[in-house]
Amino acid sequence: MTVTEKGKCVIGNQQTYEFKVVKIIFFDGNCPMCHSWVKRIIKWDKNKTIRFAPLESDVAKNILAPVLPDYLKEDTIVYYDEGSIFMRSDAALKIVGQLGFPYNLGVIGKILPKKLRYTIYKMVASKRYKFGKRYESCPLPPEEWRDRFLS
Repeated sequence: MTVTEKGKCVIGNQQTYEFKVVKIIFFDGNCPMCHSWVKRIIKWDKNKTIRFAPLESDVAKNILAPVLPDYLKEDTIVYYDEGSIFMRSDAALKIVGQLGFPYNLGVIGKILPKKLRYTIYKMVASKRYKFGKRYESCPLPPEEWRDRFLS
């Protein structure tokens, strides 16, 4: 998938897909903690505006590689919001801010200095595989959620 302009993308060489809003959470497809958060966000995103794709996917490669060539080494969540890219705690805060009440109250985390947020994020991210067994491959989502995932 290649984003050609706001509201359009091309999948492969021919199929053009039009959409109203592009909001994609790129996550570690092998991380059990990441999958747990994806499940929560799916439930909390009542308007179904956010899509999901593993960092290891072709979608991530096509969208992120041109602007973040080493995105797989970043070891982080990446949030693509209508052409803007947010990483780490900035991504998390941007996501919760768009989920509606009461989840959007999480944006209060912005009062913390960015350096402190970064340190906390890296500490949690470095231990994310301790919260469950690492997946050998990205598990398939339940049928009712498949339309929320990009591959």
